[in-house]
Amino acid sequence: MQEDITLFEQARAGDWNAFRRLFERDVEQLYLYAMGFVKNREDAEDIVQEVFITLWEKREKLSSVEIPRAYLFRSVRNACIDRLLHARVKQKYREEVIALHRGSGSENDDPETLFLRLHAALGTLPPRCREIFTLGCIDGMSYKEIADATGTSVNTVKSQIKIAYKKLREEMGDEEALSLLLLLSALLSRPS
Repeated sequence: MQEDITLFEQARAGDWNAFRRLFERDVEQLYLYAMGFVKNREDAEDIVQEVFITLWEKREKLSSVEIPRAYLFRSVRNACIDRLLHARVKQKYREEVIALHRGSGSENDDPETLFLRLHAALGTLPPRCREIFTLGCIDGMSYKEIADATGTSVNTVKSQIKIAYKKLREEMGDEEALSLLLLLSALLSRPS
């Protein structure tokens, strides 16, 4: 137990070798633990890696940890829960978009196809543009919140969202893009 604390403290102080030993020692158990939550190998691996990346990036801000393994397992559990909640939100959003589309009387593709086309069109956006558009138009964050979260200016956020809208219209056609953008607006303006 004292060896764990020492290793964790060394890693927290920036000792890369101690951090690597901590990772190598616990990664397999943490991976199996994450698998129990997410039931997906890739997600479990991503979660464990993200926990260690965050640990390294925020090591200087961490206070002393009495039981390092408990801290790591708790961090993985919380990350798994966040991932599962995010997946539920995405699924709920998808179901609501489909329901809104069915209620809109649109004669375009069926809602499933339209949703898949939107997803594909979003995939064509540059990564930063897609991230900003998703935060604003899907997650419902304000321009200011997006700017703070991404470390950009409000004007950059506005510009990237405008670029995304333009690209989506080009990819999907004006009518389909307008239909989906109206659905997004309706969804975001509804009380939760």
